[in-house]
Amino acid sequence: MFSENCGLSKSRVWTILNESGAHPYRSTPVQGLLPRDAERCYTWRNFVMNNLEDHPTFLADIIWTDEACFSRNGMFNRQNVHTWSLENPRYAVNYAGRLMFDDKLNGLVFQEGTLTG
Repeated sequence: MFSENCGLSKSRVWTILNESGAHPYRSTPVQGLLPRDAERCYTWRNFVMNNLEDHPTFLADIIWTDEACFSRNGMFNRQNVHTWSLENPRYAVNYAGRLMFDDKLNGLVFQEGTLTG
C-alpha cells in the first residue's frame, strides 16, 4: 500500500490527494488489438472490394461507426485499480481501417491521442 511505503497513515494520504485536487479514475477494460486482427482486416477489405464490383451501393447499406479504441491488454480487477490524477488520464490506441475508392487499399492506420470527431 502507498501509505505504508511512505510511512503515512491512510487518512493523511487521502487528505494529500484531496487537497491536491486529484481524483481516482477507474480503468475500463476494452478489446485489445491482436496480431491476427490484421489478417481479418485485409479479408474484410477484400470482401468489400469484391462486393463493390457487383453492388455499387454496398458501402451505403452498412451502418458505420466513426472509430474504435483499443486499450489495456490483459485482465485486471477494475474495482481495485484506480489512477489518481488531476485530469482524467484518457489514453487509447485509435485504429481506423480506410478504404480508398481510386483502386488503392490503405493499410492499418493508427492515430495518437483521443479521436474527437
